[in-house]
Amino acid sequence: MSLSLSYVQKEFRIPADQGIAGHVATTGKILNIKDAYSHPLFYRGVDDSTGFRTRNILCFPIKDENEEGLQRPSVSQLDARVLCVSLLLPALQEPGLSNYLQDIEILALFVSCMCHDLDHRGTNNSFQVDSQSVLAALYSSEGSVMERHHFAQAIAILNTHGCNIFEKFSRKDYQRMLDLMRDIILATDLAHHLRIFKDLQKIADAGYNPKSQTHRSLLLCLLMTSCDLSDQTKGWKTTRKIAELIYKEFFSQGDLEKAMGNRPSEMMDREKAYIPELQISFMEHIAMPIYKLLQEIFPRSAELYERVAANREQWSKVSHKFTIRGLPSNNSLDFLDEEFELLQSQGAFGDDTHRMNGCLDDQ
Repeated sequence: MSLSLSYVQKEFRIPADQGIAGHVATTGKILNIKDAYSHPLFYRGVDDSTGFRTRNILCFPIKDENEEGLQRPSVSQLDARVLCVSLLLPALQEPGLSNYLQDIEILALFVSCMCHDLDHRGTNNSFQVDSQSVLAALYSSEGSVMERHHFAQAIAILNTHGCNIFEKFSRKDYQRMLDLMRDIILATDLAHHLRIFKDLQKIADAGYNPKSQTHRSLLLCLLMTSCDLSDQTKGWKTTRKIAELIYKEFFSQGDLEKAMGNRPSEMMDREKAYIPELQISFMEHIAMPIYKLLQEIFPRSAELYERVAANREQWSKVSHKFTIRGLPSNNSLDFLDEEFELLQSQGAFGDDTHRMNGCLDDQ
């Protein structure tokens, strides 16, 4: 086997039957090593030459359905590449997932998810306009101040030497990609979502047509918004903790608004905000309708809506706790952790707290 380290222009070769990888390849057994340096099979030469320190290693063999490994002489590098593609294609071609969007639209959605909050300032669009910020001067005439700034930052990265991942695109595809990214990132402005909600509902009622450019554009907006609000679909402890972080950001903006002589909205005012009820209102009027639409278009996404609905019920219980304990509206939510962990240890939630869309959560 060989290990190429292009950044130091060196190549290290270890016999195929030696070392940790060699042992796994020849025995077919998994090695889970907590301390690499204490293991007799670990080769330190790579670390010594690069300055890197390996701490732990999980090494396992790759086998086919007959339990035969890829290290067999009959399997070439080309065979391995063909196998890789053959494993990927079924997922891409699965009838329930394909034919909703074009390839370039899927790529644009993926990249936009990574870029949609670039250089976020911790304040919303209204604050930018009211404070007459530089960003507001640049973008307020078009609306969606922060979202346009996020898109501008994405363009700035693409214009940086060595960072344009679309440089091999044709001029037509490149312009199409930028237009898609702009529209998808602008869709994270909830004001935009509310404007197109009726159109999305019409698609859900009449059926999605992948041949319609309008339908695909609206679906991209819905998917982006669903991703942006995905904290609502997590397990309760995760959702609760993220909510507290969000309100800390809101309250910081509210403090700035007060310092400017302005009156912040209730959700931004740490002295007036009643977090449980604000969360319930947000989930009922924004989050749940979004994931309900997603469920109607993609029936297999039903678990997302169910998770949001379950979290909404948890917030109702939190609101009740605030009431019976006479807690102030701005009380910290930390006290909930101890109660949650106690109930969890007693098995009050069954297995539900360990599942989140097929993944482990809150462990």
